[in-house]
Amino acid sequence: MTPTTTTTDTGVRRCLSIKNRWNPSRPFYVPLLARAFRPDFSFSEQNSEDALKARRETKTKKTNFKRSADDDDDFLSSSSEGGVTFESEIGQRRYQFCLKTIGQEVRRENPELVELVVTSLLRATECDVARTLHRAQQYFDFYVDVFGKLSFKQTLKDDEQLRKSFESGVLQVLENCDDKGRSAIILLFNRMLPGQTESSGMQMIRMINYIILRTLKNYPTTQKHGIIVIPDMGGFSYENYSFSNGRTNLYVISKFLPCKIHKFCLLRPLYFVKFVLPALKSFVFPGPMSANVHILTQDPRDLLREPINLRAEILPPMYGGTNTSYDFIPRLRGWELEEEETEFSEMGSSNHHNDNNNNNMEEEIGDDKESGFARELFKRQDQFGNDIAMDCARAPSRESNDLNDDDDDFSHNNEEDKTSGGGNFLTSSFDDNNTYDSADDKSFTNKSFEVL
Repeated sequence: MTPTTTTTDTGVRRCLSIKNRWNPSRPFYVPLLARAFRPDFSFSEQNSEDALKARRETKTKKTNFKRSADDDDDFLSSSSEGGVTFESEIGQRRYQFCLKTIGQEVRRENPELVELVVTSLLRATECDVARTLHRAQQYFDFYVDVFGKLSFKQTLKDDEQLRKSFESGVLQVLENCDDKGRSAIILLFNRMLPGQTESSGMQMIRMINYIILRTLKNYPTTQKHGIIVIPDMGGFSYENYSFSNGRTNLYVISKFLPCKIHKFCLLRPLYFVKFVLPALKSFVFPGPMSANVHILTQDPRDLLREPINLRAEILPPMYGGTNTSYDFIPRLRGWELEEEETEFSEMGSSNHHNDNNNNNMEEEIGDDKESGFARELFKRQDQFGNDIAMDCARAPSRESNDLNDDDDDFSHNNEEDKTSGGGNFLTSSFDDNNTYDSADDKSFTNKSFEVL
C-alpha cells in the first residue's frame, strides 16, 4: 500500500459540492443524487451491544457443540462467552497480526495513527480481525483523500485555522458522559458562520476527525462502547442551514471514522427538521441504527432521561447538568500540551535512531580489514543462530514504534502473503457476517483471512 502516491476518491468533496436539486417524483422530495452519499451505519450496527451479544451467544453455542475433553476446553468456553478483550493474550496476538497485515510501509508513514486506529477498532469489534482491517482501510483512504497523504499529522500547533475553529465552540466533546464511559460529540449549529461553502464544509470534517481521534486516544472506554452524536439546533435559523454539509458530516461519520456510533440525538430541533426528519428517517437511517436516533425537545434535560441517560455531573448547566466548571477552551490547551509531549517523544526516538546511524557510520569508516572481519563475524553469528543480542536490542512492544518486529506468532502467515505495493492492503472485501472464534493459537493461526 502506498497512500502517498495512490489517492482513493472517497467522494467527500463531491458530496459537499452537489447542489440541492429536488425531485418532486420521489417520496418526501428526496434530493437528487443523495442516494450516492447515503449514510452507512453498518459498522456501528454490526458492532452494537446487541449485535456483539448475539455473536457471543452464537460462538458459545458452537463451542458447546464442539466441546471436547482437552485441556483448552474451559479456556475456549470462557473466551467465547465473555468476548475477546484487547488486553487478553489472544487480543494482543490479533493486534500484532493486524499491524503485520497492514504492512511496514504504511506503518512507517504514521505509526501513531495506524496503531490508534487498529487499537480502537479492535476494542470496538471485540477483536474481530476482518472488520477491523476492512474499516481501517476505509479510514486510511479517507485520510489520504482529505489530507493528501497518510504521513500528514493534524495538530492544533501547526494549523491555526483549526485551532480558531475550535475556539469558536462550534464543536465540543463531553468525555465519560454515561455509565459505560462513552463520549458525546456536540455540534452547536448557532455558532456556525452563515453562507456555508465547500471550504467551510471541509474544515468541519477536519475538526470532526481531530476531535474524535483525540478522544479515542485518551479514552479506551469510548473506543469500546462508542460515541454519542448530539447536534444542537438551539438558537439556529433555517436560513443558515446547509443540507450539503449536514449530509456530508453524516456520510463521513458513518462510513469512514474508526469508531462506532452509539446514539444520534437531535436536540432543540428546528420545527421544519422536527416534522421532516421522521419522514426521512427510513432513508437516512435505514437499518437498526434508526432505533438509536432520537429527536428530543427544546428541554436539554432530555439528555438525562431515558433512553439517553447521560451523567448530570459531567454535563454543563446548558445541557441540564450540574458541572458548573465545564469550559472547553482549557481542553484545547490540554490537547496542545499533549501534542508537544508527543513531539518531544518522537524527537527523542529520532535522535536515538540518528545516534545509531552515526555509530554505524563510524564503524564503517574504520579500517577495511577490521570492517570485513566484523561483517564476517556477524555473518557467522547469523548462520549459527547466535542473534540473541540483536533480538534484545530490538525489544518490540505494542507501545513502541519499532516496525521490524518479525518474531510474533503470525510471521509464517505473512511470509506467504507479502504485499507487492498498490493502494490497498486488502485484496478482497470481508464478509460482514464472518466472525472468528476466540480459540487457541493453533486454531486461530490456521484461519484463512485472505488478506494481503
